[in-house]
Amino acid sequence: MTKRVTRRGFTFIEVMVSVTIMAIVAVLLVPLGTQRDQGRATAAVRLLASDLEHAQMLALSRPNVRVGVHIDDDGGGWSIVDADNIDIPIMDQFDDGHSGRTLHVRLGEGRAAVARSTDKVSPAGQLLVFTPLGGLESGIPTLETAADTATASLEVNSDTGFASIVD
Repeated sequence: MTKRVTRRGFTFIEVMVSVTIMAIVAVLLVPLGTQRDQGRATAAVRLLASDLEHAQMLALSRPNVRVGVHIDDDGGGWSIVDADNIDIPIMDQFDDGHSGRTLHVRLGEGRAAVARSTDKVSPAGQLLVFTPLGGLESGIPTLETAADTATASLEVNSDTGFASIVD
């Protein structure tokens, strides 16, 4: 009668092949995470640019109100506000039959759900105020969104108030 030997464990070659395969998979997956972060940062900065343009249009249509965009103190969102009372967002009223909505955005919520609540806008606490002619009255004209490993920047022309995404 022959005794059958059962092997327990892996050979060195089997372990090395497994480690090599895991390393290759990791090298392929890391850029996907970076691209996802860049996509979130770009989406947030595009949404911010859209709201800056909306605030500029409100400033043009309401010359008696100092319209501004206030970045939340924690950098987690922003509001379109009356610059003389930044604690209360301006209401966006479509017509007399609708009560409107506040013009406040929180990253990770509502229309900014594409970003995570951990994403940030800087400089936090910043207030950009538009003139009745659409230019910037005050505020730092460069804003940045950060999503983990990626950032996206936005520049606002002080004279015209136009926002452009910086590559």
